[in-house]
Amino acid sequence: MPFDAAIDELLNRACPSIRYRLRAEILNQPRGSAEMHRLQAEILGDGVVKEVAGWQQPDGWLAWNFHGSMSTECGIRLLCEKGMERDQPLLSRALHALAGADPIRLTRGIGRVGGLLDDLGLGGSQMIRAAVLAYSGVENLPGVQAQIERALAGFAAVLDVHSEADLFDVYRGKRVIRPGVAWPSLYHLRLLAYTRAWRTPHRLDGLVQSVQRLVELSPVPEYNARHGSQLIAPASFCMHDFRPVLAELDAAGWMMEFQRLELLARLGVVSRVAALQNQVAALEEILEAGDGLFRLKLNHAYFKQWGAYTGLMLESDWREAQRRMYDLTFRSLLILHYARS
Repeated sequence: MPFDAAIDELLNRACPSIRYRLRAEILNQPRGSAEMHRLQAEILGDGVVKEVAGWQQPDGWLAWNFHGSMSTECGIRLLCEKGMERDQPLLSRALHALAGADPIRLTRGIGRVGGLLDDLGLGGSQMIRAAVLAYSGVENLPGVQAQIERALAGFAAVLDVHSEADLFDVYRGKRVIRPGVAWPSLYHLRLLAYTRAWRTPHRLDGLVQSVQRLVELSPVPEYNARHGSQLIAPASFCMHDFRPVLAELDAAGWMMEFQRLELLARLGVVSRVAALQNQVAALEEILEAGDGLFRLKLNHAYFKQWGAYTGLMLESDWREAQRRMYDLTFRSLLILHYARS
């Protein structure tokens, strides 16, 4: 396969999480092999994983908050990104606690804003919970299925927007989503990217049209939601520009591009949207120029700080340039793989 030498280097020298996920996701190796069990054991010994394990409460809930940088949401996302299988007790118990959490617990770290964003169709607490469960492949719960339908509706609503005037009002000098207008958040995209049962040719056709419209409207300026006189920031991280020029991105922009393009690749729409194909081709050219490795010297807190929206670093740290290169090469290969699956 393309970039075999780079893959071999990662398999021999990268951290256990990258080695495990390369084998599982890109090379499609059986997860039950002795080597994969050995790598799972190494992942359990990862310093960040052990830190998250220390957050776990007796009922499985992680930390105190639901949403935020030290929270059940962040902890589960981090464990899944690290490559932990969902039958591992640490992750299994956290997922069980999240699936059964009462509404009060879902306000921790987000307050009543989470419910308001759900009511406005902009991705609040219920959609966040569904997306977090979906990271590990949980999609058969009624609550997750209901939010998948809302996510599909949010993307379909994009087709009713032809210009900023259709999307925004101005309130107290700020752009706000117009009353009654639904709009996809990062959680809409994450939820659909990590679930599969909803996928039919008709629905995928609709999503392709919606993503194409997002490309045409890009870049969308910063905006808020409005509830009465209250301004609310929805989860718009990564969702403003669907047609960036990769050569012009700074490090923060690259982190958002890696996250957004991976999700769109998982969604299965890249091959049918020219702007996304161009981004994947540009990424492939960067790898080819580096003999299969991503050698651009990117460094930003968005990569390294794990939270609700940020965090992609799987290596222990980036003080060694090689570790940064392995992380970004892995992300690039993951995008190429899912874009062509």
